Amino acid sequence: MERNYPLISHTFSHPNLCPSPIAPHPSPFLMDIEPFFDNWCYLRTELGWLDRVLATAVARQRKDTKEIEHVARSQSDRVTSHWWKGIVSLEGTISSDSPADMPRKGGTGLSYQQQMESKIRVSQQHKVVLGLPTLCQRLSLTPFEKNVVLMALAPEVSRRYGKLYTFLQDVNPSSASGLPTVDLLLRLLCRNDGEWRSARLAFAADATLVQHDILRLPISSTEPFLEHPVKLADPIVEYLLADQPDIMLLDRWLQKTADLNTATLSPAVLSAESPLAALKLDTWEPENLTISGIKTNAVLQITPALEPSMGSTLVLPEPLLATLRHLGDRIQYAQQVDEQLGFQAGNSMDDLGSIVLFVGEDGTGKTTAAQAIAQQLQVSLTSVDLACLTLAEQRQLLVELTTEAPTILLLKSAHGWLGRNAVLTAELQPFLLGRHRAIALTIFSTNRKELIKPSWQRQMNQILTFPKPNQSRRLTLWQQAFPAQAPIANDIDWNALARLPLSAGAIQAIAREAAICAVADDSVSISMAHLKQACRFRGIKL
Repeated sequence: MERNYPLISHTFSHPNLCPSPIAPHPSPFLMDIEPFFDNWCYLRTELGWLDRVLATAVARQRKDTKEIEHVARSQSDRVTSHWWKGIVSLEGTISSDSPADMPRKGGTGLSYQQQMESKIRVSQQHKVVLGLPTLCQRLSLTPFEKNVVLMALAPEVSRRYGKLYTFLQDVNPSSASGLPTVDLLLRLLCRNDGEWRSARLAFAADATLVQHDILRLPISSTEPFLEHPVKLADPIVEYLLADQPDIMLLDRWLQKTADLNTATLSPAVLSAESPLAALKLDTWEPENLTISGIKTNAVLQITPALEPSMGSTLVLPEPLLATLRHLGDRIQYAQQVDEQLGFQAGNSMDDLGSIVLFVGEDGTGKTTAAQAIAQQLQVSLTSVDLACLTLAEQRQLLVELTTEAPTILLLKSAHGWLGRNAVLTAELQPFLLGRHRAIALTIFSTNRKELIKPSWQRQMNQILTFPKPNQSRRLTLWQQAFPAQAPIANDIDWNALARLPLSAGAIQAIAREAAICAVADDSVSISMAHLKQACRFRGIKL
């Protein structure tokens, strides 16, 4: 009996795609194709295709459900419908899902794939970096593998896709992950048994996407393989969703995973490693600084490890991440832009440095973000908690900072200097003017924006708000909270943990508390029971 698969290889005429065939050499037709404006423009087009695929699948599933309910007389009839449907004539017609006789839409005669390849080629000729096509070219991915990556990426763009996947997978929404399963991907992206058998190999342990840690499937599970959820590695998501994807980051990721595969490491080690995770805070060495002979823990010098990029440890909204990267770029490329591109002559000396305000509750990532920027620039971070200093120490600190001129300066409890009752206004103005005139970044951080005097707020280059993580980001934070060497039991309910409205700092603290509980129990791994115990110790109901 023929397997029922929703059709995906629609051919249509898209208004943004030129109907020109791929040719070995540029043709006059290719000259008329407009390139994609940026990576997001490309993704919107691909997601438009996915919308049509899902709309077809949803309509077909609703139609099948209606037909089955019309005929079925019991629960057993419904369960066995895949046996008798197609033999019993429903409403006088026999349903067929074969794509062979589907008429092509549009008058170009070209497939969607041909149109996209033409537009991608023109975009790359215009130096427009496209994340997914570059990944496909680097790994020689098949169209099926490309579409798997696209479908796994979609829930990272909109929760709507997760809801559609849940409907098509016929699972309880309360327990659904919002991720596509292996079964759903095969059903939507294959047209017959032959394609299904071949495509299933794309999820094997030695398959390209799995070997390079692009796709992550459960390492061990009691569920059938077809029910395994398929998730993209977080750094790959960040790369694919960037306005201008960083190809160097992608190449480093692929090289690192290739080296790991050559070393024949186990899948567990591969999933724990994160080649793009340049922000490894456990390698930073804080040192107390001495202020005129007074040593205090309020002033720390934090030196990063020699890692080249901002890593994936930051779990923040993409627009905020992009702004943080740009703050680092303003320092990293300032000299090159001024000297090589000639901007030095016309540049105002009062606009070289950035002074920004980070606003957010404790544990939302303000300090981690400052460390990530310093990591990006490979410079030390000078961190000061103004609330821990006396007024005399604050004055002396101001003198020391003017002399030392650190590249990255984080000033916590910013209301100590910028609040309505602050007393160092006269000394602070020339200090901040000097910071504006240096290629440097000065970060003030506070829990509440209203603690900062409005006149000081107006002097900030930017005010960045760090939100509490949503459930999706909390899930990532929980999974990142345990070091690679920490043994994790299989019974941990990650979704239940993610539903707790906690900050990143609180999640990290509970994970460590659970590890203490596990060691105290002489347990071989950290289990869900240990996490419940840790939550109880901290007054959190799980």
